[in-house]
Amino acid sequence: MTPALVLVDLQQDFLDRPGLVPAAEPLTAAVAGLLAACRDRGVPVAHVHTRVSPDGHDRMPHWASSGTWACVAGTPGILPPASLAPLPGEAVVYKRFFSGFGNPDLATWLERHGIDTLVVAGIYLHGCVRSTVLDAYERGYAVWIADDATGSNEPAHAAYTRAWLGTRAATFLPSADILARLGQAPRHPATP
Repeated sequence: MTPALVLVDLQQDFLDRPGLVPAAEPLTAAVAGLLAACRDRGVPVAHVHTRVSPDGHDRMPHWASSGTWACVAGTPGILPPASLAPLPGEAVVYKRFFSGFGNPDLATWLERHGIDTLVVAGIYLHGCVRSTVLDAYERGYAVWIADDATGSNEPAHAAYTRAWLGTRAATFLPSADILARLGQAPRHPATP
C-alpha cells in the first residue's frame, strides 16, 4: 500500500457557506489533525482547490447563471484556513468543475509518487468529494474517506452519497482508523 492524502476544496468560500455539517470550526480541526498525522508519517499530500479567474469567464455554468462567485483567484475566499495551508513540496491542484481529476496534474502527481491508495477528506461530500472519489475508483485506486473529516451543506444528500459510495467505490473510516492503517504503511521518501 502506498497512500496519499487528498484534501478537496477546503477553502474559505466553501467553509463559510451556511448549513455546513459539521460546522466549519470542528471540520477544520478534524482535517488539521488528520493532515498533521499524515505529514508526521511521511504521507504525500495533495490539496485540490477550485479556482475561478477574476473575470469569471471560467465559472461553472450553473454558477454563472445563478450569479455565484466563489474561490476567485487573488481573493481571501480561495485560500484554505491557515491550519490547512499547503507546505512546500505538497501538491496544489486547481480545478474548474467537481472532480480533482478534471485537472490531469492530479493523476500525474499520483503516478509520479507511485500512489495506489487515496485518503480523501474535504467538502462537499455530495459534490466534489464524490466526483473525485468516483474518478479515483475508475482509475483503480483504493479510496478511504475520512468520515469525520468530510462535510456537506446538504446533509440528506451527503447521507445518500455516503451509503452509495460506501457500497461501491470507497471505504468510510474514522480518521483514527485510517491513521492506524497508515501506521502499517511504509514511509515515503521525501520527494516533491
